Amino acid sequence: MVKRIRPADLRADSGGVGYGKPPKHSQFKPGQSGNPKGRPKGTRNFKSDVRATLQSPVKITKNGRVRNVTTQRAILETMRVQGLKGNQRANEQLVRLGEKYNDTSSAIDAALEADDQAILDAYVRRKSEVYAS
Repeated sequence: MVKRIRPADLRADSGGVGYGKPPKHSQFKPGQSGNPKGRPKGTRNFKSDVRATLQSPVKITKNGRVRNVTTQRAILETMRVQGLKGNQRANEQLVRLGEKYNDTSSAIDAALEADDQAILDAYVRRKSEVYAS
């Protein structure tokens, strides 16, 4: 087999020009962007727009008083009022949101009544007797 010998100026370590190796004069300088007209820093995306919209204040009148609340809070209050008036879709949506964001850890940490604790203790005793034998 014949081994090809390349001239020194075409080797990769000599800084030659080719695929993936642009000439030095046209390479990006340190700190220079490859896309200078790209997305500017601080540009908002849809998620940040939604968050800002929900947090923006609106004025509502409740019991004859004008209050500033967030848009999110105003929407929830409106859904509550509509649900109380009989709007089934508003009720379903509120219940769905409640299930999704309700913190159930406080219900679990609540102290058990004496009767409930006695039932649980009896159950544990029976199970431990079954596993002991």
